[in-house]
Amino acid sequence: MCFRREAWAQNSNARICRRSMKIPLALIFALAPLFAEVQQTPSVDVMLPRLYAYAREYRAKLPSLSCDESITSQIVKKGRVRKEMKIEATLQEVRDDSKSDPFTERHTFKTVDGHPPEAHFQIPFLIQGGFANGLGFMRPDSEACFDYRLASQDGGATLRLDMVVKPGNADPNCKDVPDGFQKMVLVDASTGRITHVERTISAEAAKRSKEAYFFSIEYAAQNLGGETFWLPLKLLTHDPADEGRMIATYSKLHRFTGELKIVPDDGSPGQSR
Repeated sequence: MCFRREAWAQNSNARICRRSMKIPLALIFALAPLFAEVQQTPSVDVMLPRLYAYAREYRAKLPSLSCDESITSQIVKKGRVRKEMKIEATLQEVRDDSKSDPFTERHTFKTVDGHPPEAHFQIPFLIQGGFANGLGFMRPDSEACFDYRLASQDGGATLRLDMVVKPGNADPNCKDVPDGFQKMVLVDASTGRITHVERTISAEAAKRSKEAYFFSIEYAAQNLGGETFWLPLKLLTHDPADEGRMIATYSKLHRFTGELKIVPDDGSPGQSR
């Protein structure tokens, strides 16, 4: 729309000047936020360093934490839910800076469909790792691997960045980017905080890497020990056929200071894994 308006203006300057004298003052004030939105939207070159810095700070400051986790896991065939499991759990995100990947995500399952879990049970569809790794933006050297589109929404209050992997990119920094990679992030324009992330890769890449084919994460402000963190509030994920689905919501977040004990993964009730 901006381009069309600009082209019309170049060919009709006299008309615009004459008509501008007749525009009501109230309409000028009404249009002012729109013009401010266009002027204030940063360029991709400005936006990307901010996002990488935000992600670095997020991972640097994210403490060990614990929260209540509500999971709905489904298997869907021909549009109908064939199997569904509702799980209440405690999620612990434990930080250990002595490791190259300092975060360990562990679940303690409390109830399955309203009852204590059986000695051995199988969750239809489960994805892990969203708290520490969902943001992404961990490798600035891969910036050239993607095409970008940046736009403003909600009257300029929100910025939306879409990024898609470039096909056939020979840059060695792109060799680890999964095929079919697409990502969308929503950013609060006034604070720079990421409020929503969606990411998709190809079905083949998901199968090879065992990464999630698709996930979306909503972030919200959480108070942990007097300090505010923007942390996952809801996770949604599904497989390429949209037959395996999972929705997880998180509540009652607090800092976790307990001792981490590694126990055998024998599938016993309440087993953290």
